[in-house]
Amino acid sequence: MNESWERMQKRLMGDGLAEKQVLLLKLLHEFETAPEFGDKYVADANSEPHRWIARIGALLARVGIGHKLAFQSAQHTLVTYWSVAREPLRQKILAAAEEIKLELELDGHEDLGQVYAPQRQYDFLRDLKEIIIGAQEEVFIIDPYFDGQTFETYLGPLGSSCSIRVLCSKHSNEVAGHIKAFGAQYGIYPELRKNGNLHDRLVIIDSSDCWIVGGSIKDAGKKPTYLVPLQPSISPTKISIYESIWQQATPV
Repeated sequence: MNESWERMQKRLMGDGLAEKQVLLLKLLHEFETAPEFGDKYVADANSEPHRWIARIGALLARVGIGHKLAFQSAQHTLVTYWSVAREPLRQKILAAAEEIKLELELDGHEDLGQVYAPQRQYDFLRDLKEIIIGAQEEVFIIDPYFDGQTFETYLGPLGSSCSIRVLCSKHSNEVAGHIKAFGAQYGIYPELRKNGNLHDRLVIIDSSDCWIVGGSIKDAGKKPTYLVPLQPSISPTKISIYESIWQQATPV
């Protein structure tokens, strides 16, 4: 696997502040939507309780090793104490969420997302790039004015470490040239499609985290803009809409 130095550093450093905001949203969503466990142990791994347990295990592992170990310890008692297991797990979620909240408050990032005043290009570039290079499986960008230089800035550091899709319109031929060079070097070719009716600017990470950008990514920071994550209860619908648009868009 070809991986850039930036991406290797990112893996070593772990989640940044923007990603921790998304992690906090997901933890609180799972806390609020925890399923009923019932009186008897459910052995079906595809049942909603087991799927919920798997999700919170993955989330708590991202918070830190202490939360991961506490979850694993609680997991061992599920069969014996199934009927009362849900509440201790919910409390572990809440404890992890409070820890992230405090960390974000201490760093001055307690507000969801980030607003950028004019001429804050570097701050925007740093934050969005951190989100993108944290992807594990795929980056999907929707932006009608996405261009070649923006591809190089934000997607070049990914190398061949995950798949890339770009849905744009105005500068699609220019982006295609960068994709050709990218593919020649890394041996994989990002997918590019165009659609003339795009309005939103979205960055979708691993088919789950959905970020809204206040303007075209290529001009972000020059003018006032924002970078805000969608709530976990909303993002699946938004992602589904753009997956449908992607299917109907014209390959470049």
